[in-house]
Order: sequence, then C-alpha cells, then structure tokens
Amino acid sequence: MDYALINAGQVVNRIVADEAFVAAIAADYEHIEPLAEGSPVGVGWGWQAELGCQPPAHLAAEASPEPAPVPRHLAVGAFFDRFGPAKWAILADPSPAVQALVKDCSVRSFIDLDRADLPTALALLVQAGHAVDVEKILGAPVQAGERP
Repeated sequence: MDYALINAGQVVNRIVADEAFVAAIAADYEHIEPLAEGSPVGVGWGWQAELGCQPPAHLAAEASPEPAPVPRHLAVGAFFDRFGPAKWAILADPSPAVQALVKDCSVRSFIDLDRADLPTALALLVQAGHAVDVEKILGAPVQAGERP
C-alpha cells in the first residue's frame, strides 16, 4: 500500500510498504497517512488531521483554473436587432454620424459588446434623437442565436 510520511504538517516522503514496515518507522514521523490507489499526493503536500492531504498552492491553482471569459460578441444583424423598432429608423437615418456608425458596424464580422468605444458610439444615436437604451443593448446577456 502507498503511504504519505508527514512531519510538521507536510508530506516529506511517499512510500510503498507493508503494515509491518510502517509500524517500524512510525516513531520517526508525526503522522503516516494511507493513500488511496492512484492518489496524486506527493512530497510538499500539506496535511491537517481534519482535511487530510492538500496540494500545495501552485498545484491547487492548476487543478482548478479560472474558466476563460466568454467573449461577448454579437452577429452584426443581432446587434441591430437589439434596437427593437428603432432599428429601421437608425438604418435609414441620413445624418453623417449615424451613417458612419452603421457603416462601421456593417464592415465588421461581429460586434464586441465590451469594446471601449461602443458606449460612445451608441451615444451618437441618442444625440441624433433615437430612443436607444444603451444599458439594455450592452448589458443584456448574449443569447445563443445572437452569436456570430
């Protein structure tokens, strides 16, 4: 069987031994922890009576990495759909600022809702008199059917 040999709350060695050998060396260690088959416990792991063996911080971080953030990208058509009934008036608006925004969006393969200049661009639509809820457009979660 595998055993973790523990001193000062840390695994100092891992051995494969029988119970007789473990009994013979028990006095040399603070604790000897039997390990389950396939256990990843190794030298440097911590040990506490109430928790058992715990991986060092760098291994714990590797074991549970932060999930990669999901980009908040919308298909261009889905972006314009978020304007609701105002979409048609925006697309037909002849003012240079609105047409510049429409053109800029139209040449892209997707709209990144986290793009730093997007709130300013949407403010152009509000200044042009369009009833646009900027927070609703930028803050709504991206639905599966809206993705590029």
